[in-house]
Amino acid sequence: MPADETAPVPRYRQVAEQLAREIAEGTLPADARIASERELAEQFGISRMTARAAINILVRRGLITRRSGARAYVAPPKIRFDLSSPEGLYRQLEHAGIKPGARVITAEKLPCEAVEPQVCRALALAEDDEVYHIVRLRTADEEPIALEDSYFPVRLFPDLLDFHLTGSIYGILRKYFDVIPAQSVQELEISLLDAEWAEVMGVPVDLPTLEIRRTAFTEKGVPFEYAHDIYRGDRIIFTARTATSGQPAEPTGWQQALDNLHTGLA
Repeated sequence: MPADETAPVPRYRQVAEQLAREIAEGTLPADARIASERELAEQFGISRMTARAAINILVRRGLITRRSGARAYVAPPKIRFDLSSPEGLYRQLEHAGIKPGARVITAEKLPCEAVEPQVCRALALAEDDEVYHIVRLRTADEEPIALEDSYFPVRLFPDLLDFHLTGSIYGILRKYFDVIPAQSVQELEISLLDAEWAEVMGVPVDLPTLEIRRTAFTEKGVPFEYAHDIYRGDRIIFTARTATSGQPAEPTGWQQALDNLHTGLA
């Protein structure tokens, strides 16, 4: 059906919304080929430039992906990640029937004086304490979806780097160190992926991302991880749950952790 020239919504947005509805309804299933710009132009009575603008909107929203140059296909369904869950990404992917994976980029032990001050403040470390610095590329069904830049106190996990770090680090902490993640303080910021990390992930520069700076706490309120994570906004839907009366109290150091996160953003 031709796009409505008299409608207040631009024609390229009308076409984009029509395609989005067909994707949501399953008329255009995952991996289905999207009509070419020429075909869309004929179908909706628009120019090829207008058709290209419609497709570009859906590419930015993560509903369509381009392959082999200009060919466009329906992207796989987005991954849901619950930001309010104490479970890490690994277990959430497993529960969703998605194969989790990770590639270690950096794994080192550093003195507190060698890292940003907010890291040691967030982890309540003294000047002579040490931290593990671990950077990983996270994957879902072998597709890169996130970068994790994490710090862990050496005094809590003395031989952490001796473990296989391509699986669930939280699983290692539970099994071998009796540390159960309970709550976290998080700062969220929308940004665009820079050239350095885009190359690491093998995705386009300026991809929309969600940056999360997080301090995680044990059940006893002890901070055990400070992290700066970057998640692909085109492949993940983020969810969160609100607390109700009767929920556990805020962990010890909650406000201090929040202040530290703000300090890191300043």
